[in-house]
Amino acid sequence: MRSLLCILLFFITAVGHAQSVSSINFNYLYNLQGEVYMGMHPVAHGDSVTLYYTLESINTIPTTYLMQWEKKDSYSQRQGGIIIPNDTIKLNGRAVEGKFTFLKPEKPWLLVAKVTNESTSKSWMFFRQIESHFPVNGFLEKNGVKQWSPFTSGDGKYVVHGSGSGKPIHFSFYIDNFPTPSPPFADKELKTDRFLFPDSTFSILPGREVGPFKREGLYLAQEDTTSAEGFSFMVKKSPYPKYNKLAELKGPLLFVTTREENDKLGDADEDKTKFDKVILDITNDKERAKSFMRSYFKRVEIANLFFTSYKEGWKTDRGMIFIVFGAPDEIAVNGQQEIWAYKNPRQQFVFTKAGSVYNPDHYVLIRDSQFTESWYQTIDLWRKSRF
Repeated sequence: MRSLLCILLFFITAVGHAQSVSSINFNYLYNLQGEVYMGMHPVAHGDSVTLYYTLESINTIPTTYLMQWEKKDSYSQRQGGIIIPNDTIKLNGRAVEGKFTFLKPEKPWLLVAKVTNESTSKSWMFFRQIESHFPVNGFLEKNGVKQWSPFTSGDGKYVVHGSGSGKPIHFSFYIDNFPTPSPPFADKELKTDRFLFPDSTFSILPGREVGPFKREGLYLAQEDTTSAEGFSFMVKKSPYPKYNKLAELKGPLLFVTTREENDKLGDADEDKTKFDKVILDITNDKERAKSFMRSYFKRVEIANLFFTSYKEGWKTDRGMIFIVFGAPDEIAVNGQQEIWAYKNPRQQFVFTKAGSVYNPDHYVLIRDSQFTESWYQTIDLWRKSRF
């Protein structure tokens, strides 16, 4: 996805960011063509939190990036305190990874990283809220590399890491076919049950190998199955986040098809002739049909890549809005909300964090009847292949 030949990291102490998180336009977070990407993954270990991070760049020549870490008490605070992490940095193929550890906070605060291209002076800001009761207390490692993605192919062997307690880690497997999101103008959205009933379970000691995971679905790993702590991941076989089977295309097309059309797509199964006829009947032109499918499923792929949660990315609220309306022109973050703003059509969507043990970073759209007109107008453009 992104390549990195060489990154040199410097930690500086003298200058603060002098810019609040709430004042930044974070529209680069979900852009595959963005120059840099940074992932932050806090993991609880007893009375401390270890922050694992990775930095990637699309640059194909050696590039120097300046990294600056800062602690802020709120999203609106401009000047925070500079953090000097006792960091371990390693070159890992196409990315740089590192980690540092600090005590669990009494109250939440923001860890902010400013990344600057030293030659162009272009900067990006990334952040993570650090909480005393953050529920993630483990992760998977494969071939010595921490697994960053919320989904994996399940192939090969994985090393299981827990909170450091040495207790067995219990895996719960779910094959629940989670529902697709309702339109943004719906009265309400169905919420995921706090605790689902697993289809199967097994246990393993931390530090041991597990896998391959042969069954696709959701896996939840916990030291205590009665708590709200653990870590989860989805097993999705290659080529996910892409789809290459006709039967898999029916679901994402639900947003832009009628119920009758979607039923016909399901009836077509893997019969390409029948499937193509439904799409051709929608677009009324062979070339428009090709353009429609190509553009639409590129967005589905990106939605799966960025928004996969306890279910596929296209099934999440942010995934749905991204597929239909595209990447937002502006993204603002304020507390537990992401606010997406579009210029055309002029529309704003507010997503509120509604995490659970299955995924603490899951977001839910605040639905409103005001979205009805812009939704159907945009769907009409899709059906006429005007994207």
